Amino acid sequence: MRIPIVVLLAAAAWASAQETTAIRGATVHTAAGPPIPNATIIIRAGKIAAVGAGAAIPQGARVIDAQGKHITPGMIDEHSHIGAKATDLNDRPMIIGPQHRILDALDLNDEQWKEAMRGGVTTVITGPGSGENVSGQALVIKTFGDDLPKRILTERGGMKFAMGPKFPDRYPATAMGVAANLRQYLIKTQEYTASWKKWEEGDKKGNPPARDLGYEAMAEVLAGKQRVRAHVHSATDVMTLLRLKDEFGFDLTLHHSTEAYKVAPEIAKRGVNAVVMPLGPRIGISEDVLEGPTVLWKAGVRIAMHTDAPVLQQKWLRLCAAIAMRYGLPEAEALKAVTLNTAQIARVADRIGSIETGKDADLVLFDGPWYEPRSRVEMVFGDGVLLYDRQKEEKK
Repeated sequence: MRIPIVVLLAAAAWASAQETTAIRGATVHTAAGPPIPNATIIIRAGKIAAVGAGAAIPQGARVIDAQGKHITPGMIDEHSHIGAKATDLNDRPMIIGPQHRILDALDLNDEQWKEAMRGGVTTVITGPGSGENVSGQALVIKTFGDDLPKRILTERGGMKFAMGPKFPDRYPATAMGVAANLRQYLIKTQEYTASWKKWEEGDKKGNPPARDLGYEAMAEVLAGKQRVRAHVHSATDVMTLLRLKDEFGFDLTLHHSTEAYKVAPEIAKRGVNAVVMPLGPRIGISEDVLEGPTVLWKAGVRIAMHTDAPVLQQKWLRLCAAIAMRYGLPEAEALKAVTLNTAQIARVADRIGSIETGKDADLVLFDGPWYEPRSRVEMVFGDGVLLYDRQKEEKK
């Protein structure tokens, strides 16, 4: 009997995940503390079992010599659109569609998953575009594997808001109109939730209120179960979002955040996160915008980087952080902006984002400093499995 190759590969991956692996000799950038020179990482059953300069290598473990190399956590992109066709990212001419889920348009055969993984990006928050004022729900998903439920860390990857008018020939065509439209929808969501509460607390007498998928989805935002990911550029629109947060109390992360540095204290005092520029070479931006991440960080704002893939290839996520370093962001903070901070913002830091005992063994091995453009990704581990080995790939 011939065993299908897919079964054999799955069995090999399972066996690889179960074995104990020791990676020794590298400088380990944990993202949770200072770098550890000449460290050893022990991987067991897909998790990090130990990390440190004195970590003992168990007998029988597979040993990988990484002397002189650098290891970081698998990188995480908080703002991506990979895994869906461009025609599936915006449902024009709809203005507000919180009921839309990127999960329902997801294509696991998209080649960009593999390219992201090979570049050291092991998790992305991918979601709808900014073609509507509310375009729907993102999800947090790993960039590798064939089992969709295992890849998804959470389906509550954030509700996409987008500031700025989308259709100049009809309402809302101004910043005022967009704000009013969002406020009106949030109020209607409150009324919808109240009508259901009244019916349920009234012994469910009579017919229940008519269901509305949009209000149901937005109700999760108002209940704190789902967060807001807001496409925003101008400081004026940032302040509008902050006022909406003050009014309705939702968990907010600013995305792109081009002029967010101009109102950094206002953002910081509300505990709002910011996904920031630079976005690689996408657009020519001024020196003060490039210094924006440092200004926000100094003000106490938790920041993360993004590629807006496929706008910028996912593998260049780390270079966005490197550019921020050029403009004053410390290396440790730049690393967190593509690892731990992003995991915390996405509410999955219990699983990923740093190299700590008990977390998923998603790791990237570089032949030089992680932020250096000349450094190459040599190996990528995901859930303890060696997913990519550049030397072997180049021999094919």
